[in-house]
Amino acid sequence: MKKCWDSNPSNRPNIIEIHELIFSFYKLYQDDFIIDEKDKDMQFKKAEEYRKANLSSIKNYQTAIHPQAIYTSRLINPITKDLPENDDDYNSQCLDHAI
Repeated sequence: MKKCWDSNPSNRPNIIEIHELIFSFYKLYQDDFIIDEKDKDMQFKKAEEYRKANLSSIKNYQTAIHPQAIYTSRLINPITKDLPENDDDYNSQCLDHAI
């Protein structure tokens, strides 16, 4: 940045030098972004594998209920067990309208 402010125009960077500098910053950011996306994808896959592996233990999970309890907790699996696992017929028509 200080080179651009030099009072002597011959010491200032030309357009090619500026372009190369900006492109190098852009490339560093882009490479870092791609690595982050790959890392997130790997973390998601590991979490999904863990969830699937432990799904059977959730089905067999029983809790002791206090005799004076007014409210009781329950797992969400009985509610969602009849929902399709993958909805390939996803319709985004409602998302196409402005709010």
